[in-house]
Amino acid sequence: MGSKTRIIILQMKEIIYTLVFVVLALLMIFLFIYMFFLRNNTKSSEPASAPTYTPGVYTTSIVLGDHPVSLQVNVDSDHINSITTAPLEESVTAMYPLLESCLEDISSQLTAGVPIGEVTYDDSSQYTASILLNAISAALDKASN
Repeated sequence: MGSKTRIIILQMKEIIYTLVFVVLALLMIFLFIYMFFLRNNTKSSEPASAPTYTPGVYTTSIVLGDHPVSLQVNVDSDHINSITTAPLEESVTAMYPLLESCLEDISSQLTAGVPIGEVTYDDSSQYTASILLNAISAALDKASN
């Protein structure tokens, strides 16, 4: 019988290091598979469709202090054409100086095709922008089919 018994001496520290590196390697492999293959497959296969509106001008009002402000949203069947306010009183423009500039910024983004949930605005006009976006959203809800 020509087989010789071999004895291998492994230190426990080497075994622990090897197991840790194997577990980390497996974790990285699963992470890469998830990031590059599984994540792309979970997206819906249907393309995101543009919202459908009934063409027309839809009006909603905002009350700023004691003064109501009328906001008009002009839409086509698939996008927003313009957003305007009814002529503002001088007292409203004096009390809310960011109203017109913020509305112009939001209007330019929405008419360019940016979805209402992705509209960006300055931190200095966040409250004015949130009031305007809520009013525009209410008008668009009226316009939705």
